[in-house]
Amino acid sequence: MEGAAQPVAVAAAGPTGRLIVGGVGLVVLIIVGLLIGAPAILLVGCVVAGFGMTYLSGIALNLEERIAFGAVLGAMAVSTATFVLSMVVRDVTLGTVIAGLAIAVGAGTGCAFARRDLLARDAADAAARWAAPVRTAGHPWPVAAVFLVCTVWTLHFLQQAYVYKPEGLWAGYVNIWGDWAAHLTFAGSFAYGHNFPPQYPIDPGNHLGYPFMVDFLAANLVPLGSSLTSALVLTSGLLGLAFPVVMYLAAARFAGGRAAAAIAVFVFLLSGGLGFYYLYGDIAHSG
Repeated sequence: MEGAAQPVAVAAAGPTGRLIVGGVGLVVLIIVGLLIGAPAILLVGCVVAGFGMTYLSGIALNLEERIAFGAVLGAMAVSTATFVLSMVVRDVTLGTVIAGLAIAVGAGTGCAFARRDLLARDAADAAARWAAPVRTAGHPWPVAAVFLVCTVWTLHFLQQAYVYKPEGLWAGYVNIWGDWAAHLTFAGSFAYGHNFPPQYPIDPGNHLGYPFMVDFLAANLVPLGSSLTSALVLTSGLLGLAFPVVMYLAAARFAGGRAAAAIAVFVFLLSGGLGFYYLYGDIAHSG
């Protein structure tokens, strides 16, 4: 089971294992920064903040669970902290973004530092499990396989979500055209329209009753240099990449087996049916 403790592996890994995990993390940060630029500050900050906050729970999570669950928890924490500051100044500014991010990351870092002995054991345990032969019981290769398969499709999907052409802005999919238009409006009202307290942009004077915090999170990327369309894509990418891993790891705990967890992920993502059959036709038709 992915969440099971590995005391023998921890002892075997030692300081070298912690250095390996730290090195891998640093390489990932550098790559993300080079690919995305300044908006990566907020996206990485979400993961760091949430990762640290998982140490507030009494659940014996492993490192992979803390990273995956933390990505979602951190997005919530950063959104909340920056939203409170934006409510005060009635705007989304570079100052509110950096200050709110600092609050969330500071809280997460403080939680991790308070449990630094457990953090060190988690890092050593992860290094030992990943360094073991693939056929070793408890090796986390299934979570990597689920992540890689879902990442390929997620990146393909998001890369075509919004495309600027000479004719204007094109939506790559009908659900982007239909659903994201509202999200683009909500996010734009925060980033450019001083929509605080939040009201419906198309119905001023009425409180925004739609769950809007994910759109507010996207708006926070605009002061960091992101376009509004890219902001939606980037924040969707953060949560979209985390979701399959979150579901797999949670299902592994509930179902007690890795095969059942992997099946659960794909049954859910394929809408519980054989509709994925049409995917092959779409690929053959449009690539």
